[in-house]
Amino acid sequence: MHILFFICFLTRLCFVGRYLDSCDSIDFALGLHDYDLSLLQPHFPGYPVYMVASSLFFKLSHQDVWSLAMPGVLFGSITVYPLSLLTRQLFSERVAILTAVLYLINPLCWLQAERPTSDAMGLFFVISAAYLLYCVFKLKVLLRAPASKAAEKADINLVTRCISKRYGRLSDRNYLFLGSLFLGFGLGVRLSYFPFIAFWMGILLYLAIQKMRFFKDVILYGMMGFVIGVCVWFLPQISYVGRHPFWGNCLSFSRGHFTDWGGSVITFGGLGRVACLVKSIWVYGLGGWWNDASFLRLAASLIMIVTFLYSFKRYQFDRRGFFLGLYVIPYMLWVILGQNVANPRHIMPILPAVLMLIAYGLCKTYEEMNKGISIILTVAFVVSMSVISFRLVLRYHNNVPAPIQLIQFIEKQFDCLSTKIYCGGEKRFFDYYAPQWDVRSIEDVTGLGIDLKSSLYKPQNILIVRALRKIEEFEANNPPIITFEANPYTDDTKEGLLLYKWNGL
Repeated sequence: MHILFFICFLTRLCFVGRYLDSCDSIDFALGLHDYDLSLLQPHFPGYPVYMVASSLFFKLSHQDVWSLAMPGVLFGSITVYPLSLLTRQLFSERVAILTAVLYLINPLCWLQAERPTSDAMGLFFVISAAYLLYCVFKLKVLLRAPASKAAEKADINLVTRCISKRYGRLSDRNYLFLGSLFLGFGLGVRLSYFPFIAFWMGILLYLAIQKMRFFKDVILYGMMGFVIGVCVWFLPQISYVGRHPFWGNCLSFSRGHFTDWGGSVITFGGLGRVACLVKSIWVYGLGGWWNDASFLRLAASLIMIVTFLYSFKRYQFDRRGFFLGLYVIPYMLWVILGQNVANPRHIMPILPAVLMLIAYGLCKTYEEMNKGISIILTVAFVVSMSVISFRLVLRYHNNVPAPIQLIQFIEKQFDCLSTKIYCGGEKRFFDYYAPQWDVRSIEDVTGLGIDLKSSLYKPQNILIVRALRKIEEFEANNPPIITFEANPYTDDTKEGLLLYKWNGL
């Protein structure tokens, strides 16, 4: 497993991002220099654990992008350890190794580890918490069954069995405390992973139903670990930001997320939402085939579908299935109802469970069917996914994001003293890369007219920047000055940007 870790770390380090490629990454970069939630530097909840980790890397390099990407590179690589340990407990050693390999070459997990965002770091804490909490299940079985039978059922070696028999109660406490601690601390990396609290509570409820002799200790140590994990980042955050400003930012951000720009089911529903969710999971998350993809993705998709279905056919959904369901369902409901499904990174915590089942299906075909065919399928799948992911991260590393291309073009073609720019979320990029330009954020032609009429002077050049799907809001009949293409597989601005010159109301 150490070899896989080093391969994972080196591959991610070699292709780390060179630009701040999203509004969130801009917020993080501005927060490195002036941490202020009221200025969205970064936005609520402030990502305190991630920002502290990034600030430590910033002290080493004094480079914003590298500092923000390195926590993902490091913790995204370390994730192979808790992921393989959890998979070994749920399935077998062979499935654990293959799952770690599939995680290493998964397009979304690899790509997000290169980005200056908190997703890869957050996944580490979620998977670590899941592994530690599952160990409570395993020791419970050991304590309630004869040693030989428990060893067979739990698949543990003689040393572990002897230690657990003597110190089983203490081990349960430790696992539950540490798992709860990791989960609470991980919420300081990404608070949007809060649905895993339901996963944690479900485990406590499961243990209560089993009527364990030390039920009160389980509840105490579980609650204590979670509260300590949260307090480690929450209390300093409240102290720094202030109690009233913090809750004010909380209410304001939550209102905007659910009713305006957050992409929840309230503002974006119907079949369009379903299509975006399917594409985020299948195409961007698992590297599946779509009508704009290559034949290589088609071959990998066929293998993936067959092995995934075979894993369901052969898998006996006992307490392990209950554990995986408890892990997946609450967070999946949150993604479906409350998250922006057009952004694939939100489904990242679900991928490890899917990769486990794919690896399990491949291993089962090896054990129960033709071994030669199984090896060919496994090698073909690993090679094809490696090529797909390598091309993806190489393109991400080399390409300039559309908003950066836009800024570079405007700086070459126009004078900042005689130009006014109207745009949407792209304003955040100007705030960081070109703060000297007069840039206004507006929604439609009405807002444009109001701003121009209220201005004391009329600039020589009035530029409008809009995504392709939103340009009709400005009733633009003249052709754009230039179109900045975007890659939907790597760029946060998936549809590209159009630059127009406004000629009058």
